[in-house]
Amino acid sequence: MQSLLQTQEWASLRQGYGWQAHWVDNILVLEKPLPLGLSFLYSPEVDFYAIDWQKKEDPSTSLRMPTFLQKVQQIAKNSHAIFIRLDFLNKNNTIYSQKISKVLQDFGFRKAFEEIQPEFRQIIDLAKSEEQILAQMKQKGRYNIKIAQKHGVVIEKAEPSASGLDDFYRLFRETASRDGFATRPKKYFADLLKTLDGKAELLVARYQNKVLAAGIFTFYQEIASYLYGASGNANREVMAPYLLHWEAIKEAKQRNCKIYDLLAISPFEDIKYGKLVQPQYANIKKLISKYSGITRFKEQFGGQKVALVGSWDLVLKPVWYSLFKTAERLRRR
Repeated sequence: MQSLLQTQEWASLRQGYGWQAHWVDNILVLEKPLPLGLSFLYSPEVDFYAIDWQKKEDPSTSLRMPTFLQKVQQIAKNSHAIFIRLDFLNKNNTIYSQKISKVLQDFGFRKAFEEIQPEFRQIIDLAKSEEQILAQMKQKGRYNIKIAQKHGVVIEKAEPSASGLDDFYRLFRETASRDGFATRPKKYFADLLKTLDGKAELLVARYQNKVLAAGIFTFYQEIASYLYGASGNANREVMAPYLLHWEAIKEAKQRNCKIYDLLAISPFEDIKYGKLVQPQYANIKKLISKYSGITRFKEQFGGQKVALVGSWDLVLKPVWYSLFKTAERLRRR
C-alpha cells in the first residue's frame, strides 16, 4: 500500500518549498538544501519491503549495499548530504520490527534523533459499519457527537477559496496559540489543497453561521488521514470538532478507505513488552506531555494505538550530523 507521501503530487508540493525530488527505483527521495552547500536526503513513509535489501556489489567501489542505497548514496555524494533519512511506515509493535531494525543496523543506520512524520498514531478500522464504529468509541466520544448534532452543528465541504481558507487559517492560528505549536503560512495550505485536488478536503463545522472548527483530511487509496485540524475558543460547549471527525469518517467510508489515521499521539506503553516502544528518546517525557491533550481527544474515537518503525538515519558526515542535531533541537525549543 503506497503512502500519499510517496506520490508525484506530494513531490510537487515539497518542490514548491525548497526541496528537490528524486525518484529512485520508484521511491521518492527528497533533498533538502542546507547552508554551506550541504544537504540531507529524506524518503517519507516508505515501505521497508519495497526495497530489495540483498547486498549487491558495486564494481567501482567497495560498497556492498542494496542497489537502492547505492543510487541514493550517489545522490548524497553529488549534493554533499550530511545524512540519508528513511522513514518507514511499517508497524513497530510486531515481531517483524526486530528483523527490520537488524537489517538497518547491518547497513549502518541508526534510529533518528527526531521524527518528521508521527511515529505514534491512533487509527480506526473502517471495515466496520458506522454503528460498529460508534459502538467502539468511548462513551464520551459518542455523547459529544450527539451534543453537536443536538445543537445543530453542520459540517460542510469548503472550497479552498479565500473565505474557506480564511476561516480555517483563523482557527489554525488560534489553535496554535492555545496549544503552543508552530504555524505554517496560509499559502502552504492553499498550495496543499490545490496540489492534492481530489485527494484532500477542507471540512468546516458551522454553528449559528459561525465556523467553529475545521480540518484538512486526505483520502488516498485505502487510507484517510487527519492532516491538520483547528478549533476556536468560542462555543466549545457545542462540541463541533467531534462531529467534524465523525463526518470525516463517514466520508472516508464512502471513498472505500479501510483506515482512518488520526496521526500523532503521545508515545505509549506496549502492553506486550511492558515498556515504551522507543524508550531511548531522551525527551520522551516531554513528548508525552506535549501530546497529552490531543491524545485524550483522539482516544475518544476509539480504534487502536500504533507505533511505526519510523525514521532511521545513515550518517555520512558525523561532525556535521552532530552539529545539525544540536541546531534542530535548539530550533524546536
